[in-house]
Amino acid sequence: MRRIALLWLALCGWPCAQAEPVRVSVLMHAASNAADVASAAGTADEAALRPALEQALAEQPAFIVVNGLKAASEPCRDRLFRQRKAVLEASPVPVFLSMAGRDWIACRDRQGRPAASIWLNLLREQLYGDISWNGSKQVALRRQSAIPAFRSYAENTRWAWRDVLFATLHLPADNNHFLPAAGNNSEFEDRLTANRDWIKRLAARAQAMRAGAVVIFSDGQVFAARVAAGSPRDGFAETRAALKALAEKAGVPVLLVQGSTPPAAAVIRRSGKLFTATLPQGVSLLVVDTDAPLPFAVQPAEAAAP
Repeated sequence: MRRIALLWLALCGWPCAQAEPVRVSVLMHAASNAADVASAAGTADEAALRPALEQALAEQPAFIVVNGLKAASEPCRDRLFRQRKAVLEASPVPVFLSMAGRDWIACRDRQGRPAASIWLNLLREQLYGDISWNGSKQVALRRQSAIPAFRSYAENTRWAWRDVLFATLHLPADNNHFLPAAGNNSEFEDRLTANRDWIKRLAARAQAMRAGAVVIFSDGQVFAARVAAGSPRDGFAETRAALKALAEKAGVPVLLVQGSTPPAAAVIRRSGKLFTATLPQGVSLLVVDTDAPLPFAVQPAEAAAP
């Protein structure tokens, strides 16, 4: 009987055996907490980020996803991003970055003039141009920038872990960086086109690898409880439609992990095969179990031991 079982597993492969759930630590704007702690303690901000990383590692995750490296109150400085990157490079498990609006939208140049697009391009080069550290040494990482038509969008990435396809999608808070002033939305429109293409490619990849689930990490609240009052346009409308189409085409559960404002607790909502996890600021644990009736679960990470 044992020989028959071994032969069956050899022929069937790993999908026949129930795999352990995939555990992912998510740092959602943890740098904002770090800035508050550093200010109170009089320490360097980058040093205060370490407890959040230690808390994430204490959950024994397969990998870590970091959304946002800078607090809204912090200035945009090369040194700040280099120091934050150095902290994450020290992680013993793979680290993947998800671009946040706080990292670039409010940035200014030395004369105090708005310089969001300039900083966005600098961060793409500084944080995403080097692929030797954030997971790619251990995990095959693919970027949208490998496609000639979208060579600027290095922040849109994908990777597979067991039978789950993971990806990042650049959707900044607030309102996907749609600007009410006429003629100022070239960045928004171009990124909208790139994101639409990336979502279609994720659907094709999920089918090709016969994924058991798809998980996408973003910054803004694509599926918010309500649209912000007074906004002339819903900046996430096209993305919501594309994500619903992705869930239908992929034929497997699709989870969008999106940011929230504190102190809201983690919430998962479902509409057919499309799930939405709204995470609070801080460290959360995401568990993906493709063998479970409900494949996604989120809980606050346990505090790391002192």
